[in-house]
Amino acid sequence: MAKAAEAPEMTGAIERTLRALKSVAEHGEFTPRDLAEDVGIPTSTAYRLLQSLGAMNYVEKSSHGSYRVGRELVRLSSMVAAQFDYGAIARPFLARLSDAFHETCAFALYLPNEHSCSIIETINAVHPLQYVVEKYKTRALVWGALGRAMLPWLDEADVRIAIERQGPPLEPDLPPMTFEALQAEADRVRRQGCFVATSPSALGTNGTAAPVFNARGQLFGSLGVTIPAVRYDAEMQPTISAAVIDAARGMSAALGHGGSRLRRGG
Repeated sequence: MAKAAEAPEMTGAIERTLRALKSVAEHGEFTPRDLAEDVGIPTSTAYRLLQSLGAMNYVEKSSHGSYRVGRELVRLSSMVAAQFDYGAIARPFLARLSDAFHETCAFALYLPNEHSCSIIETINAVHPLQYVVEKYKTRALVWGALGRAMLPWLDEADVRIAIERQGPPLEPDLPPMTFEALQAEADRVRRQGCFVATSPSALGTNGTAAPVFNARGQLFGSLGVTIPAVRYDAEMQPTISAAVIDAARGMSAALGHGGSRLRRGG
């Protein structure tokens, strides 16, 4: 009987600890009162939880006296993240776009150290004439809808480095990209929630892409749809844009992003 009576109490303690870990992971720095309010426990209980978590290096005190994520939790998080298949996470959202438009859909991962991106997951169009995407190739951010959807969410210094590394344009006769040109479109992209580009070439493509964010509100990548110019219907653009934005938000949510606290920067 004693064991049966203790089970609910033990379960409650485990649930409180797990909720506390979730709260710790979602905040940069916090106080015991912050943790208590977030988890729904008394402040005294929050203090005891933090002492236990601190003993295992899951949290540590900052120089300001508040708490932050500890080294052991960072280590475990890195081990989990290393096992993530981000292509698998992106695939259901790309499949939704593919089912809607039957065109090539892709997810590009942002590479902050290289100031570039790489397409790691695609679903090809069903049509014989289609835009063929090369996966795992490092791509300049300034060329193509996937990269341009990311740039408005980066700091100026990162954007300027991306411009320096732009390489040759995707199509002949295009002038080099400038910071001023990107700034002119950045507000529009942030306001619309996506980047839309129609190639000036008759054999080119239309690309629509939207940014994807991680649990901390940082830029993680972008996903989008590419349609050959010969099949592109401008009247469909509002529908395409809405679907791409919805898919990007869905993937962001799958990565733990709550839809707020977006952070600029690389």
